[in-house]
Amino acid sequence: MTANDITGIHHVGLVVRDLGAAIATFRGLGFNVAPPAYPALPPAPGAEPEPIGAGNTHADFPRSFVELLAAAPEDRERLPAGAVLTPLQLPDDQLEAARNAMRHTVAGLIGRLDRFEGAHILVFASADAELTAERLDASGLAHTGARPAQRPIATADGTRLEAIKYLEIHAEDAAGPAAMLPEGRVGVAQDAPAAVLDAQIGLEHANGAVALAEVVLCVDGLEAAIDRYERYLGVRGESSGDAAVFDFGGSALTVTAPSAFADRFPGERAPVAPSLCAYAVEVVDLAATERFLRGRGVGVRTAAGGEPFVPGAAAHGAAILFRQA
Repeated sequence: MTANDITGIHHVGLVVRDLGAAIATFRGLGFNVAPPAYPALPPAPGAEPEPIGAGNTHADFPRSFVELLAAAPEDRERLPAGAVLTPLQLPDDQLEAARNAMRHTVAGLIGRLDRFEGAHILVFASADAELTAERLDASGLAHTGARPAQRPIATADGTRLEAIKYLEIHAEDAAGPAAMLPEGRVGVAQDAPAAVLDAQIGLEHANGAVALAEVVLCVDGLEAAIDRYERYLGVRGESSGDAAVFDFGGSALTVTAPSAFADRFPGERAPVAPSLCAYAVEVVDLAATERFLRGRGVGVRTAAGGEPFVPGAAAHGAAILFRQA
């Protein structure tokens, strides 16, 4: 049984070296991926805004998404095709501080490319981020606290910025970029109201994808990792052999030993441990999805459970399993 606050997986995020290349890859796999957006600030008062921090885009589903994120280039000429700049309006005397703060915010994530290109972000959905923060406090866990944020939602009336709340779970006795958990940025988001999410457009994917169903975390020290996530999520993991599943009904987190991951995904190896090494996407018609991928020349493999998957090497670092909805 899940805790009252955590309702599922909100999104998984890949940190990539070349956002344009990643977008092309995911479009080739049949995902509907919009042009990336970049926050922008002028380098000096009166100058033209330049991309700053990081840019990202999503493959969106009704209640979840897969994020692609990369460092912003220093000039517009190196932006991916179709990229959108979002100028931030700030007083001139705050520009330098804002630029430094944004660089610092993404430095930890971009620095993880030194480990490997792939999934470094895992965010769970919460019905009430303040309640989640209170539960984490009661368990003595470090986190940022529930903070207001905005999420762009594409609707028939245009893209609107919706208020959400977000918190990041920190490693114990750590601060700054070092506060990130060893497997990456792990957080919780309280999303926009259901009526707004139901009004989204751009959710049709050529491969038939409809939901993010599972994220796979490979770890050494399985028992310690299971204990950590039981405390983070307020739910017990159901252990089976060298893995444990945190089931939220519509989506799940699987924590597994590297050897069990290799058994489940033949030919795959965890890049390091711990790492977010794979995720599963539900599709409308699994046979049609596999035909679509093979028809595009994608080197599909078969998982131990019989489902097709795209190897991590062909999907910017994390294997993608396809599953019948």
